[in-house]
Amino acid sequence: MKNIFIVLICLGVNTLIAQEIKFGKVSEEEVEVKEHHLENDAAAAILYKKVRVLYDYSVNQGWTVVKNVHYRIKIYNKEGLDWATMQIPLIVSGSDEETVIGIKGFTFNMVNGKLVKEKLAKGGVFKEKVSKYRNKVSITMPEAKEGSVLDIQYKVVSQLYWYMKDYVFQYDIPVDKVEMKLNIPEYFVFRKYTKGYHPIQLKQTNDNRKIDIQYRSELKAGEAITQRRTGTLDFKEIVYKVTVSNLPSMKEEVYSNNMDNYRAAIKFELASTQFPNSAYKNYAQSWEDVAKSIYKYSSFGEELKKTNYFEKEIDQLIAGASSNDEKAALIYDYVKSKMTWDKDYGVGCNEGVRKAFKEATGNVAEINLMLTAMLRYAGLNANPVLVSTRSHGIPLFPTRDGFNYVISAIEIQNDVLLLDATDKDATVNILPERALNWKGRLIRKEGSSSQIQLVPKTISKKMVVVSATLNEDASFTGKFKTQYTNHYAFSYRKGYDPSKEDEYIENVENNFSGLEISEHEVQDYEILSKPVVETCEFFIEDRVELIGDKMYFSPMLFFATEENPFKLENREYPIDFTFPKLRRFAVNITIPDGYKVESMPEKSAIQLPDGLGIFRYNIMLRGNQIQLLASSEIKTVLIAANYYDALKEYYAYMVEKESEKIVLSKI
Repeated sequence: MKNIFIVLICLGVNTLIAQEIKFGKVSEEEVEVKEHHLENDAAAAILYKKVRVLYDYSVNQGWTVVKNVHYRIKIYNKEGLDWATMQIPLIVSGSDEETVIGIKGFTFNMVNGKLVKEKLAKGGVFKEKVSKYRNKVSITMPEAKEGSVLDIQYKVVSQLYWYMKDYVFQYDIPVDKVEMKLNIPEYFVFRKYTKGYHPIQLKQTNDNRKIDIQYRSELKAGEAITQRRTGTLDFKEIVYKVTVSNLPSMKEEVYSNNMDNYRAAIKFELASTQFPNSAYKNYAQSWEDVAKSIYKYSSFGEELKKTNYFEKEIDQLIAGASSNDEKAALIYDYVKSKMTWDKDYGVGCNEGVRKAFKEATGNVAEINLMLTAMLRYAGLNANPVLVSTRSHGIPLFPTRDGFNYVISAIEIQNDVLLLDATDKDATVNILPERALNWKGRLIRKEGSSSQIQLVPKTISKKMVVVSATLNEDASFTGKFKTQYTNHYAFSYRKGYDPSKEDEYIENVENNFSGLEISEHEVQDYEILSKPVVETCEFFIEDRVELIGDKMYFSPMLFFATEENPFKLENREYPIDFTFPKLRRFAVNITIPDGYKVESMPEKSAIQLPDGLGIFRYNIMLRGNQIQLLASSEIKTVLIAANYYDALKEYYAYMVEKESEKIVLSKI
């Protein structure tokens, strides 16, 4: 009976959604429903989202964009309470900025069988300056709890008529219905781009519109007389409409990069304008045009030219250097050591390189433009590279907003060396993961630019050598040495703190039942140009199964891959491994006296299609020693979703193979 009741409520909610939804009018049925009608495990859902965009005009302000937004959100459980706080990002461009007005909100709950409506108070709205170019308004709804329905309405007013944010239709929770309508005057021509795996149909029609405007005029007849006049502006509008229903939630999948790359959305780019009695103006750009325009920013190109604030220090630093390689290494290490990144992104400087150098802190542009200027001063062919970070996503078309990060590059003959001084553990061509996204744009002094591959090509290796002895009491003692190279070394350095050695060892031991580590040592942790080498001795129990006079154990000991990361039946999104990787284990196990090998796993291998990767497993017996060599290599960073079944099978095979047992029996 309970299930029938839930279904009836769900049907009631769907009927309501099919009708016109008015702000502040929430039904008891919407509040009483216990779970989503399509995804019963959803923590929350967007029952309704409405976006209405209009362009207004006044003589004093010119064109203004007004975006009316209405959200209705259902909270199903505690995990969904994050949706009770809404963040509205706002753009700042010089003296122009987006503002939020008309914020209204209600929280609806059932209390003692009655529908109770709680109004959003002024204290629930907070405005925050994020950076020179970003503001943020936060809305925290009152009395939000499991079962609540939140109704939120606001307007975003903007003088930035040339800029439109993405219109997003798909979220991490299911969306029942979205309605979007944009009325754009004929003077503005936008290019439209859709993205995502859920089809969005954009309908386009035309309409006529009239705006009443007031202006002042002066008549001179002996003296100036100012008169207020009223006129009208008649023009055509292009009307875009989207209505979509029942969009599934975006579920985070392993090795996915930024899920926003695959989210159902529409992007508008201003292509041209032609106002009455004005010339046609083209805004469409190539990536080369974008690079040139950014280079002309006073906060970019002009900052790059400044050198007098560091000349004395750099002259002293490179005085004894005998080669460009040595100069580059000295300058790179100097900037990483001196400067601290304030975690702020952007392609332009906030306070400027001179102030950043003096205070030893700055945003990404200040630090890496400073690095580039120093390298140039030392005689190297260094240039900045514009980057879109992984969190920023992959831009669909050439736009200045497509980049939010800057690194440095040194061009040497046919090679390009990439550097990022915001991270003290980064090395040449080993960038922080945030920068390993798509392609960058290298900008040269004379204005030319070229595309730069940011995805690593050099393989990163984790090489483990184990020497172990199986004791008669079924425990193992031994040593292992692990060498980490390139991005594996970078990751190790980020996660290891020598001052917390005991805590690190305890965490490792806690991951494996019966493991005890001693004589732990890490070599070349601080020498970034070398691999990290970790060595230790170990003792472990619980790795051998005793049945009668036989021992069963995996020769992988506690290094086996125990779980297949790819569990979903199907996958829509590409698989992103971040960097090419090789994981190899060379294990030597001495078996106890009085035992012989009764059976061992067989030698085998499995290869991914098109040379994407390979797993090898080779084992042999030499005297009383078992020798295993197991390796897994992923050669391609970004793998299309149509290879998902093959990858899933590959990892399933590897998990099964690495768990296979050796059987020893008493002689």
